[in-house]
Amino acid sequence: MAIIKASSHRSTNKRVFEIITEADILDKRILDIGAGKGYMAQLLGKHVRDKGGHPAEVITACDLFPEYFAYEEIPCRKMDFANELPFADASFDIVYAVEVIEHLRNPYDFIQEIFRVVRPGGMAVITTPNILNLSSRFSYLLTGFFELFLPLSTDPVDARRQWGHIMPLSEYYLSHAMRTSGFRKTELSIDRIKRSSLFLYLLLMPAMKLSSFLYAARLKRKRPVIFQDNEEELKALNGWKLCCSRSVILVGRK
Repeated sequence: MAIIKASSHRSTNKRVFEIITEADILDKRILDIGAGKGYMAQLLGKHVRDKGGHPAEVITACDLFPEYFAYEEIPCRKMDFANELPFADASFDIVYAVEVIEHLRNPYDFIQEIFRVVRPGGMAVITTPNILNLSSRFSYLLTGFFELFLPLSTDPVDARRQWGHIMPLSEYYLSHAMRTSGFRKTELSIDRIKRSSLFLYLLLMPAMKLSSFLYAARLKRKRPVIFQDNEEELKALNGWKLCCSRSVILVGRK
């Protein structure tokens, strides 16, 4: 079988694959949302086969355009993600969506649906371009557009391409959506470091650390309850992971 080309960055897919396969998945049910051509499904399917399992018994795939799905070992179900996922409560041990949420109009509802179909003890893995790396922050300052969030196409066919990036969601709001949906904790991971952002971070780190400290101190004084709810997230906002990485990979545990 031919190797399927990744629609999203290989480093992002590599890290998601590592997270999913940290433990044995042969007895798991996995949902691939926005499966695209099937690059990640094929990676996981090969892993399952190498362990003696059958991909179709482990992996379920769905996409807005299933006609592009090229991994022949499992079917791909058509789904528009507009309202609800057509699966029963607690149907899957692992749900992942690689570079999907930035294409959606209803990210909070989408994450709530993911939480609903994940089993207790299961996890969700969601990735999105990191609009908080310093290169992207400077792009927004100078042009009004974050990196990887370009002027938009009105052609519905472009919904699956970069021209369909309509929702620039930062790690903070992605984590907030997961936490308020019911995930008991979230874990931030990254794919690769952008050298341009790393240079800016080394240059601006003292000023950013001071600014973060002053902002947190002011919030703690004026809104202590809000500060307590967000203390860890505030520390991450100007940390090296978010300032320097290409993508956000957030893992929610149920």
